[in-house]
Amino acid sequence: MNEHPTPEPTPDIDRLRAAHPLWTITATWATAASGPEHRRLAAVRQGVRVTGWTPAELTAQIEAREEAHRWPST
Repeated sequence: MNEHPTPEPTPDIDRLRAAHPLWTITATWATAASGPEHRRLAAVRQGVRVTGWTPAELTAQIEAREEAHRWPST
């Protein structure tokens, strides 16, 4: 699988960044030779990295880490 950074933010990435301002959120396009392209979302905060294939999945991962570390969400 080849990975390529998303060249420009998309509206869903902008919404994730607005909803989770204390996290650095990125998207990477993952392409497979035999299938459609998919985007892997990632968020990093204080050395903790979480990932998800959808905004909802990434949000769930972020919220779980914030709870586990007792971090404020904003």
